[in-house]
Amino acid sequence: MSNIERMSQAIYYQLADLYDVSAIYRHGGSLIFRVKPYVEPQAASEAMRRRLASNGFEAVVSEDPDGVVITVRETPRKKIPWLNIILFLATLATMYYIYPGTPSQKIEFTGSLIAILLFHEFGHYLAGRRRGVFMSLPYFLPAPNLVGTFGAIIKSKSPFINRRDLIEVGAAGPVAGFVVAVVVLIFGLQDAQLIPSGAMSGGLILGDSLLIRLLSWLIIGPIPEGYDFLLSPAAFAGWVGLLVTMINLLPLGQLDGGHIIYGLAGRVQHQIGRFFLVAMVILGFWWQGWWFFGVMVLLFGVSHPPTLNDETPLPMPARILGIVAIIIFAISFIPAPITILME
Repeated sequence: MSNIERMSQAIYYQLADLYDVSAIYRHGGSLIFRVKPYVEPQAASEAMRRRLASNGFEAVVSEDPDGVVITVRETPRKKIPWLNIILFLATLATMYYIYPGTPSQKIEFTGSLIAILLFHEFGHYLAGRRRGVFMSLPYFLPAPNLVGTFGAIIKSKSPFINRRDLIEVGAAGPVAGFVVAVVVLIFGLQDAQLIPSGAMSGGLILGDSLLIRLLSWLIIGPIPEGYDFLLSPAAFAGWVGLLVTMINLLPLGQLDGGHIIYGLAGRVQHQIGRFFLVAMVILGFWWQGWWFFGVMVLLFGVSHPPTLNDETPLPMPARILGIVAIIIFAISFIPAPITILME
């Protein structure tokens, strides 16, 4: 698909819920859309201009005897995304300074974790561009917590046309981040150290998923009774990456998992989401972080909104991608990710 075809598809997605688009023409560097508004013309025009402006396009609306014509072209001046850059650098700083250890250990942890998050977010971004969905650049979130970040978010600036778009854009991030997290974890586990179980009078015990247990058994071998293993900086970053992937794949609201389950099952996602919200309340008695995420979900909504055309048949590759994401969620799930050891 050429650049002009991608731009045409992306702009069409911006217009599809506001206008009935009957024809698209190309004239030089501009695209011309012949449309009929679904809603009051002035309201449709204002909404359309806001959407296109936020994505680097400008539009001119005119009328002729056959109806409304919208001429769209790219805004000439490109803005430097200073907010994205500043947040990214701040996140690197908080990751580096929050991790205890030598400078080389800090760099190993920071580089490993930021690579996982970058692949996750740009998986979304590139899949969105492929499907003609306008996506923002990722906003990384620095934080004074155990790992120095709350992860990153990326915003969809246009509606999803169908369930295929939901699955491909929603699953691309977790799948890309998962692959990098597994590579980082395999690399880091080779430097894990066996220590007596009672060697740490205070600190944290990290929970295991099925995948982490399998990889640790393959790389470290059976753990002798009375011993545990201490993760290297890279292995800890891999563990955090899998935790982030698992949380994002919860089948709730606008999380990646909400996109995927709605894409696969439609409005059945509403019932699945409520079931998982109850499960999070119960799991919170073992790890209170589940209650925090449960509150966040309630604030932003448990149920996923419909696409513009839910009835479009779901192709098999998208269905397989959705199932792969569900398998990743299952093998990465940790019921109690962190247990605090008392002094």
